[in-house]
Amino acid sequence: MNVQMAFNLFLVDHESYCSEQSIVYYRFNVQKFVDFLSDQLGSAPDLIECDAISRELVLAYLSQLRGTGCKNTSVNTYFRAAKVFLNYCIDEGYCFGDVLRKVKFLKKDNAPVLPLTEFEVDQIDGCFDAKTEAGLRNLCMIHLMLDAGFRLGDVVSLTFKGINFNLNYLVVKGKGDKFRTVFLCSKLKRMLYHYLLKFRSYTPGDDYPVFVQVGTTEPITETSVHMVFARLKKRSGIDRLHPHLLRHTFATRAIECGMNPKTLQKLLGHGTLQMTMDLYCHVTEDTLFLEMEKFEKRCS
Repeated sequence: MNVQMAFNLFLVDHESYCSEQSIVYYRFNVQKFVDFLSDQLGSAPDLIECDAISRELVLAYLSQLRGTGCKNTSVNTYFRAAKVFLNYCIDEGYCFGDVLRKVKFLKKDNAPVLPLTEFEVDQIDGCFDAKTEAGLRNLCMIHLMLDAGFRLGDVVSLTFKGINFNLNYLVVKGKGDKFRTVFLCSKLKRMLYHYLLKFRSYTPGDDYPVFVQVGTTEPITETSVHMVFARLKKRSGIDRLHPHLLRHTFATRAIECGMNPKTLQKLLGHGTLQMTMDLYCHVTEDTLFLEMEKFEKRCS
């Protein structure tokens, strides 16, 4: 079995149970590994037999990823796709079972992920004009992440029928095509309602996307949202800004306000409570200073 054929079969197999987003991830990142094999072995992927993949080549690929200067978390994200592909090849008998022997992911980065402060949130809000279609749309997308814990994919996939203004909740189709219900706070409710009435032909219950390209009915894409964040990062001066940081901020604030971790798990759509606790239970800078002030007063 050659590498190209194995890659094609791998995609066909995973398309039967993976989300479209996961397939895009595998297609892009496994292709990077296939290209690496082609460069190293000096042949086209359809001329390379799977049993030519050795443990040394796998380690060399991991080393190359580390040499890009990316954080360990990012390297692991890229490498995970190659590892899933190789496990598939091993299971199918295409390559030897020892190619992944003692090949481990890199240790997690030690630097904590700092949630946004209230001041930084105000900075972000100040970068948009809520009187324009683009400005109000972008504010809605950002506050779905900040005030409802949406993932980027959740924002893009939200439809009219997923919004219930009467009962103040949102229904979103998340990872693994699983649906979850999220509370709609009053600030976000007003913002969304205004956007839909002013710039979208809103009809409750319809399956139309909430967010579209400005001046069109073309659904917005994740790439477009990433471009919004790239411009926002420069304009706000918040260098660590990226879409998932907003969801991280929502979750951290929720814990600090006393939300039950089990409730937060359901709101975020996590499979396990431990995942919620490990990822999002941090102390924000605002809370840190507040607690230190209390400590200082008690000790003075």
